[in-house]
Amino acid sequence: MHAAVRRLLRLLIPFAWCCAVVPLVSAQEVEVAAVKFANLRAPNGAGGNWLEADIALNVRPAPGSPGLMVARVRVALTLGFELPALAGGDRRIEHYRAEAECVALEAGRADVRFYLPPELVKRDQLHGDPKYWGVELAAGGRPVPAGRAGYSPTLAASEQRKNFQARAATEAAANDGLLQPQYLTPFAGEYPRATPSFVRREPR
Repeated sequence: MHAAVRRLLRLLIPFAWCCAVVPLVSAQEVEVAAVKFANLRAPNGAGGNWLEADIALNVRPAPGSPGLMVARVRVALTLGFELPALAGGDRRIEHYRAEAECVALEAGRADVRFYLPPELVKRDQLHGDPKYWGVELAAGGRPVPAGRAGYSPTLAASEQRKNFQARAATEAAANDGLLQPQYLTPFAGEYPRATPSFVRREPR
């Protein structure tokens, strides 16, 4: 065998092995179909409106996947609300971020919901869609390429989306824990036929 061919094979074989054991997650396995926001009363009768963010996912498990499901789907939601200026200042953006991990999702539609509590809704008059929002997905510990439906219309360009996520990663820390996944809210028992099971990591 020609020496140049042998050298090429030595380079390609490790690369092929690496790709075989760490497959990429296809955007077609799980993707954002739509994101909707609504103000809702808590089902326990408590006063005030919560802000609900409903993330609808399209789930298409790969052929041959166990149980025809997509395992360990992580959904991270970042919100950016534009608020009135404080005295003598400019209008400001308040960021919130939270994530939830689904145990596994069957083929079809799945809804993952997050909530902001009524005290924040009342204080900041949070009605309707936030000015900025973005959804990041991962499955089996591997990121899923983001689709256009996973971001607000105000983040049409990829550079805008990168800047938003970078800024929110820092500024949302001040509001850590305020945006809550469904299972930590009074809505935990709502939508029983349209709520997946979540991985729980609260301290024991």
